[in-house]
Amino acid sequence: MEFGERLKQARQAQHLTQATVAQALNVTRQTISSWETGHSYPDIDSLIRLSDYYHLSLDTLIKEDAGVTETLRKPEVLRRIRPITQLLLVINVCFIVAILFTQHLLIAKITLDVMGLLNLLAITRLREFTDAISDDSSVSRWQRCRRWAYLITLLLTLMTVISWLTLAGPLADNLTILCGALWLAILLAEFSTRHDRRTTQKRNAD
Repeated sequence: MEFGERLKQARQAQHLTQATVAQALNVTRQTISSWETGHSYPDIDSLIRLSDYYHLSLDTLIKEDAGVTETLRKPEVLRRIRPITQLLLVINVCFIVAILFTQHLLIAKITLDVMGLLNLLAITRLREFTDAISDDSSVSRWQRCRRWAYLITLLLTLMTVISWLTLAGPLADNLTILCGALWLAILLAEFSTRHDRRTTQKRNAD
């Protein structure tokens, strides 16, 4: 018997409605229905509350259901991946700073460029993996960090203008390249967000 069937059987055995269970667990009736039909699974906190509410052990609820086990593992996987992603991002920022102030060491600068690109590729792959195992998409992340992205890019743009006015030379050139790349990344993120919104709207309309 699958997890959803066990939930439904436990509820019906106690002569409870989905609305009653939903109210007790502080979720919607649609959520209870989705759990019972196997369209989604509860998180660990909801699972514990279900176990207490139906007076069933956790082992009984999730026995031989790979879907529940996989869902419970996702937060742990995401928790372990998140520090790696953050570390790679910090390293990438350090690369960018080093590139900006390495004006005369051409070989070192090229090496840093390559390392930065490889590091960016690693971050992208990790992001794709986290998107695949979580409900947090790249679009939702962009919505959260959008304000900071614009703020940082505008500040760097101001620094670039000042460096050109003060004839900073190679530093001005490097800042110009960096600002151009950041504005391009912002444009791509905005375009991707609008495209995904339109796709979602069409899917909902159908």
